[in-house]
Amino acid sequence: MYTKKFTYMLLAAMLLAAGCGNRFWEDTKGATVDSYQYLTDSTPTARSYHDEASVPIIELNHEAGDVLYKNIKGDELDKRSPIYVRTFTNADDATDSSVFGRVMTQQVAERLVQHGAVITKGDPKPADYFLPHGVDRKSYADPVKYTSGDLPIRAAVLEGDYVIGDEYIYLTAKIVRLDDNAEVSGHNWTIPITDNVRRMLPQLRLANGMEPTVKTKFE
Repeated sequence: MYTKKFTYMLLAAMLLAAGCGNRFWEDTKGATVDSYQYLTDSTPTARSYHDEASVPIIELNHEAGDVLYKNIKGDELDKRSPIYVRTFTNADDATDSSVFGRVMTQQVAERLVQHGAVITKGDPKPADYFLPHGVDRKSYADPVKYTSGDLPIRAAVLEGDYVIGDEYIYLTAKIVRLDDNAEVSGHNWTIPITDNVRRMLPQLRLANGMEPTVKTKFE
């Protein structure tokens, strides 16, 4: 009889210990995962690949085009004014000839076209750097002399640059009137650095644009 009681007590103790062990594991498992993520800095600040890949870069550039056009559709330029395009450049590296600047410029320029702006290929003509004949700057936007949509044609250029940061690329674009070098429209915006962006910027194909510190092959 004492043997049976002892056996029951032993079994109960074993079951209790197993339950406590499972509870302890469940309690510590979450803390362990959180600690790993904190130490490796993987989840709190990192964005998943799918989130990065879905960033609408073209939409961000189209929004920039919307702002640029909104600022010139008044009395700064006539709707028929030719707007030449210069490819956006790297503000920190004049030798950067990556495709990134060309793609960003093209997307902004195409948005201006959708609004009705006259994007013009090639380089400005010598006459574009002077006021139209018989027009003076003082009376250019005179509402009595010129009605809406009847302003003399004055050429301009779309230009801009970009700066590569750790997590974002900072872009600046402006539309400059050629005859007086006046900036008639401007906008600043950012683009997150995703895998797609890295493919357009060779210096970012490796993290931070640096060579890996661990050898990946033996020579």
